[in-house]
Amino acid sequence: MIIPKLKGIDFVGNPEKQTNFNVRATAYISEENDKGADCFHFQVISLEFLARFLSENNVFDGRATFNVSEFDLDLLELEINKILKDCIRPTWDEVAKAINRYLRWEYDNIQYFSSEEVQRRVDLSQKRLQSPN
Repeated sequence: MIIPKLKGIDFVGNPEKQTNFNVRATAYISEENDKGADCFHFQVISLEFLARFLSENNVFDGRATFNVSEFDLDLLELEINKILKDCIRPTWDEVAKAINRYLRWEYDNIQYFSSEEVQRRVDLSQKRLQSPN
């Protein structure tokens, strides 16, 4: 079984000095011994931000969102690690898709094509460019 591991988190902005915030973040997650990592995006919002948002809008889409009373990196790491414990699967693709239910995987909805399919698409595009409208 593949056990996902949180390798680090990057934040855009500095929420520690604010009470009303919406901070974008990226969690770097991979298999334990993998040197690289896949990116999983999320946001951290304060309850004050959520209340203000809902006063102006009727609905807040909460996927890949952590609602917090105050910014606490240790608590966020703990919550992400809880998610990862629930996402142990036989293959990395299955692991990543399970994590994607909670966080936004950088490769979500990516389609891979064989070299033959790529060539077929190139040929079709060239035909369209060469034919008069």
